[in-house]
Amino acid sequence: MARYKKVLSFSVVFILFSSFVFLFLFYPYRYVLSFQDPFTDKVAAFLPIKNGDHFYIQFTHSVHLSEVFEEYEIIGDTIYPVQLVYEDTAIGMPSNAQEGETFEVKDGKYYISNLQGSYPEINLAVGQVRANHTILYNNKEYLLKDYVGAGTSISIVPVYQNNWNLFKGVNMLER
Repeated sequence: MARYKKVLSFSVVFILFSSFVFLFLFYPYRYVLSFQDPFTDKVAAFLPIKNGDHFYIQFTHSVHLSEVFEEYEIIGDTIYPVQLVYEDTAIGMPSNAQEGETFEVKDGKYYISNLQGSYPEINLAVGQVRANHTILYNNKEYLLKDYVGAGTSISIVPVYQNNWNLFKGVNMLER
């Protein structure tokens, strides 16, 4: 009878431990901005974030060679554009705001705020030469080509991830 109790208690401990490990590895509880392959969804890098946070994408425009700042807000699994700041209205850049948006010129820069729309993800080809696509978050800069490689196509997605997927990617805060 004593042996039966030992086997039973070992089985219970093993099941509880296995359940804990399974949940730790596979339950998607960490909210991150995931930088992933757009075709396979494999996580290349990630940035832990909070719901309602803002992040920026900064890059050098390939034609004008001037800086562009795009501000986004993350709510749930959706990315909302907030503001666009740039220096030239030539090729590839808007010359005015759309309905409901605000267009201003300050200190030689163009500002479009109250941007409309939303996205489940942002698809981006990380520049190889001059673009220097950089994520700005919590007063820190993350040069994307250092994390995912220059010339790489990525999807930027706010998502709850599990530790198993995150172990495969690079935590941008820890690098």
